[in-house]
Amino acid sequence: MRSQYRWVMTVPLMALLAGCGGGYYYDRNAEYKDAEMAAPLELPAQRNQRAYQNAMPVPDASNDFMPSDDFEAPRPQSMSSQQSRQFVEDRQSQGQHWLVVNAAPGSIWPRLQSFVTQRGYQVTSVDGNAGRIVTDAGTLSVRQGLRNNSSEVYCQQQDAPNERCLTALARFLDQKAPEGGVSMVAQNLSRNDRVRLENSGGRWQLAVALDFPRAWSEFSYQLNNNFANDDRRLVDEDRSQRVFMVRYRRADEGGSWIPFMGGKPDLRPYRLAVEPEGDSVRMRVTDPQGETVDPKIARSLLDAVASTLR
Repeated sequence: MRSQYRWVMTVPLMALLAGCGGGYYYDRNAEYKDAEMAAPLELPAQRNQRAYQNAMPVPDASNDFMPSDDFEAPRPQSMSSQQSRQFVEDRQSQGQHWLVVNAAPGSIWPRLQSFVTQRGYQVTSVDGNAGRIVTDAGTLSVRQGLRNNSSEVYCQQQDAPNERCLTALARFLDQKAPEGGVSMVAQNLSRNDRVRLENSGGRWQLAVALDFPRAWSEFSYQLNNNFANDDRRLVDEDRSQRVFMVRYRRADEGGSWIPFMGGKPDLRPYRLAVEPEGDSVRMRVTDPQGETVDPKIARSLLDAVASTLR
């Protein structure tokens, strides 16, 4: 009887949906698939260099990816994780301690100078191009963070973190979050190409321009805070093996929207391997046994990780 009842409910719904199939809905996926290469725009050599520049950051293409016939346009980046971030976040790794501030180095630099003045530190040297102030309390420095429009701020004394300085600095920066100008001197500290999703030989990988200790600390923080919902979950992490274990389901793998026609498929286990390469790292996706996975899954999962880092 229950099975017959389900079909009685389903038939009217199917008939209702049939009337919605005649409309036209514009699909922008075609724009990505059918886009043609064009020659770069050539500008006069005698032009004012400052007056002509890219309106938005354009990263260099550094992979051999060629779209297939079933290419899917990239999904828009989620805004929820960005809106929930604290202005000042604490980071620690292997005896190192620093702050991650959600503002570009150019806006943090004048606040760093204000902090030194307020605390009455004796300044030995100031280098805005390097983002460094040497004082009697230690060396305060700022550099580009992993995410766009973020900074890493350090306070070190004899190559060790000055905990009192960092605590006071975190409180000062948090109070000054809505205020402050932007330093043109420190503009060259900013760069927005630290996180890149690449395809090499048909395999997707996430390239991150940070050394392993800093990259691992950021991966761990973001996965612990952002991989904890119905579609993605951090299961385990092993720093010695440089591996994160997660369970994941693509957003488009949902079940039927009709409640009694079945729910979403179960989360599947995946292995995120972090491989150091000099001053950078690469993250790749495999199954728990280390075997390759569907490129669509790899790309979707790595994009989910990347969205927490941007």
